[in-house]
Amino acid sequence: MTESNEYIESDKFAFDLVANIVSSPGAFPQTGKYSSKIWAQLFGMTEKNFKELLKESGIPYFKFGSNVIVDAQDFWKNQGQKES
Repeated sequence: MTESNEYIESDKFAFDLVANIVSSPGAFPQTGKYSSKIWAQLFGMTEKNFKELLKESGIPYFKFGSNVIVDAQDFWKNQGQKES
C-alpha cells in the first residue's frame, strides 16, 4: 500500500481533532516518545499529513533513521501554547 501525494480530505477532520483535544487529552499518551506512524494512527490520519502537522505547528521532533519521533510532553506543551 502506498500513500498518495494528494491531501486527503478526511484528514482535515483529524487536524481539527488534534486542535480540539488539547483541553482534554486524557485518552492519548502524555509521556513517552512515539513514532509519527503511531501518532498518525492515534489521530486517524496519514503519517504524511501528521508530519505536515508537525512542520506547521512547530512541534519539536527528531529523526531516527527514516523514523520521525515525537515526545508526548513536547507535543501537548506545544499544542497548549498554540491555543494561547
